[in-house]
Amino acid sequence: MGLFQQIDVRNGEKLYTRRNAPFAPVRVQQLLNLLHVAENPDHLEAKKQKDRAEQGLAITCVQVEEGMNGETHELCVNPISREILSDEWKTRPDGRSRLAYSDYLEFRGHRYPRKTELFENGIKAITEQVVSLSTAPLDDGLLVPPKGAIERRQCAGMKHAVPVKTPDPLYPKSASQNRLVGDTTVSMTVFADGSVGEIQLIGSSAHSMDDATLQTLKGWKFKPAICGAEPVVSDIEVVVSFRLK
Repeated sequence: MGLFQQIDVRNGEKLYTRRNAPFAPVRVQQLLNLLHVAENPDHLEAKKQKDRAEQGLAITCVQVEEGMNGETHELCVNPISREILSDEWKTRPDGRSRLAYSDYLEFRGHRYPRKTELFENGIKAITEQVVSLSTAPLDDGLLVPPKGAIERRQCAGMKHAVPVKTPDPLYPKSASQNRLVGDTTVSMTVFADGSVGEIQLIGSSAHSMDDATLQTLKGWKFKPAICGAEPVVSDIEVVVSFRLK
């Protein structure tokens, strides 16, 4: 990733992030997410369970709904070891992602996967390999937020950002004349004052459609996410669909 640098400091429900770029590249963020196995299990509600065999191994798969964002996942586990084997879910607008976990090791009374693979629409995108795990004394200085860091929070009962001013991008004339259609997917940060930033293209259509989307989204306004009674920074994804009438 070249000279990209990012520092994250987490203290309880608060996460402070400082980076030397307007946003974290998608692959960097995905790699960081691979390190969080079965995060927030108290927010998962089991819906359906079924047993099946894969490559001669009996596994149990459970359809679960994530309460924080309403996503439906299929978690598959080894019924004997209780190890998570995979986590699969739909992604917008019409894709599928799957995490595969393997080669578990014991560490401080818990088992962790040494190897994690991310598949997007059946194609391997990232492989993460844990070389070692060790215990280190806690340095309280590590919990001091870096200067200029953006504070994010995850709290129980967090209310998500609500759109207030979200004009649609204009259909580019060149795309319309050539009868081009497509979906542009963007991730962005909604700040505590309702403005947006850190806008990043994560799913592309035609260049003119992508450009129209990025330019328009800069002016969007939201009622920010709320923790308790306090407005907080949050991250969202937006899919803009261009269709001919």
